[in-house]
Amino acid sequence: MAKDLRVGFCKGCYTCWATTPGRCCQDDDMTQVLDKLRQADYVVYATPLYHFGMTALLKRVLERTLPLLEPRIIQRGDRSGHPLRPDTKRSKWVLISNCGFPDRVHFEPLVEQFRHLTAGGRSLAATILVAAGEALGRAYSPDGPFEWLNVALRQAGQEVVTQGHLNPETEAILARPLVPATGYVAQANRSWDARPEPSSRDTSRPEE
Repeated sequence: MAKDLRVGFCKGCYTCWATTPGRCCQDDDMTQVLDKLRQADYVVYATPLYHFGMTALLKRVLERTLPLLEPRIIQRGDRSGHPLRPDTKRSKWVLISNCGFPDRVHFEPLVEQFRHLTAGGRSLAATILVAAGEALGRAYSPDGPFEWLNVALRQAGQEVVTQGHLNPETEAILARPLVPATGYVAQANRSWDARPEPSSRDTSRPEE
């Protein structure tokens, strides 16, 4: 998981292009991640939705994948970009995300970014997006009310590996709302309204 990796920020120094082609100047856990990405047939990216995009941790990892690209720019139809290096597989990507809003429209900026990220030789094989994720909570168990989602997720995994994409029927199941939006919003707001008022005492620093 990204949170468990020791990964520094991309310095934008272009050492991986100009001085040590394909190799970053930083010696951290990203070295082994890049080795795996070069050989991967499938890459699964999972992130909760933060401000309509991926988490900063995942963004940091993605920014450090610059060594997998060549510095030259090529034109692909109506857009330009950097091609993958010859030693990097044209992997299929899967995006998994959930959010606290009940509306799937909030995922659109994240999905669009992944479409751009995979436009240079990779492919976005599947997007699995779960809105109203808070509804899962502790109620999510193999035999709970969302078992249909568990079954659909397993089916999606099989389809991606065997076919390279999801069947329309599976996509339709995964797009089903977990709960009605109106009731979900009302319950979410009630839970916040029921919280005690924050203390007016300044807690910005410990007491002396």
